[in-house]
Amino acid sequence: MSSVLVVSSERYSGKSSLVVGLALELRDRGFKVGYMKPVGAYPIRINNQKVDEDAYFVSEALGLKDPLSDVSPYFLTWDTLTRYMRKSPGNPQAKVEASLKRLSEGKDVMLIEGAQNFLHGRILNLSALELADVLQAKVLLLDTFNEELSVDRILSAKDFFGKWFLGVVLNWVPPRRMEFTKNLLGRYAQSQGIKVFGSIPADRVLRSITVNDLAEGLNGKIICAQDKGDELIESMMVGAMGQEQALRLFRKQANKVVITGGDRSDIQLAALETPTKSLILTGGHRPSPLVLGQAEEIGVPIIIVDYDTASTVEMVEAAIGHQKVHSPKKIERIRGFIREGLDLDLMLEEIGMHMMR
Repeated sequence: MSSVLVVSSERYSGKSSLVVGLALELRDRGFKVGYMKPVGAYPIRINNQKVDEDAYFVSEALGLKDPLSDVSPYFLTWDTLTRYMRKSPGNPQAKVEASLKRLSEGKDVMLIEGAQNFLHGRILNLSALELADVLQAKVLLLDTFNEELSVDRILSAKDFFGKWFLGVVLNWVPPRRMEFTKNLLGRYAQSQGIKVFGSIPADRVLRSITVNDLAEGLNGKIICAQDKGDELIESMMVGAMGQEQALRLFRKQANKVVITGGDRSDIQLAALETPTKSLILTGGHRPSPLVLGQAEEIGVPIIIVDYDTASTVEMVEAAIGHQKVHSPKKIERIRGFIREGLDLDLMLEEIGMHMMR
């Protein structure tokens, strides 16, 4: 059995997306794949059990029936951090090792999702380097492409993880830099003894958010077209201009959410004439019956929030781009990018799995 620990140097790098895509592709090749996330950050309750939100999603996406207490045994939040500072949590390494043993029974490969960065989990002796040692796992770096930092981060990861370092996948690569990552960067990394398994392009769909998730994040209420809550929002526009100008601007962008004051019926109607996935009305104001009726008729959910427009814009900007691959559409998209952009044969060879089938 082989274990691969997927890590990144920063949050929101797409680890869950990559793990799901890799697991499904490996399954298609006939391998039995398991999963765990030893240190979570966003605990939720499922059937009175605590589990990391990402870990639960990945388990559901892969149809795994493993105990959630094994899949995500530890969490680092403000509450747990302060608790661990007051009292030692015992022997987390032994607990995680035992969980991995149970989860890996009958599996060919275990995909282990790392925490927020290389150091997260150190208070539990479960940082990425410690996990690699304890679990005997090869470390795959997922690096969100940065023109100034990616090369240095890749080199540093090789030094940091040493014998456990497997190689790197580059994520969110702009179109203008795809050729660079495939050629010059790849050749340079190879000269440093580093395997670059491929690149995943920047993609608006993968960074999108559903209407339902956005409403939940804003503590907002959807007042019409609730059946369209799974629609994906890729971008945001603010309606703070005249109706004619708004109409011209709104036509330039599809799959958007429009944020405007709840009393701006003119802007709301202009948005509904263009490809709009949702309206967010600020200030707690309900729309006019005309706006509400038209939105219901064409299937555009209206979200009412109590915040002012400026605060709402900040919250939506933070939400878009930091979303998980929690939808079938996104899962299929990431699988396509993995098939097209990653050298899975090389990865399998490096972890010794080419000999298993």
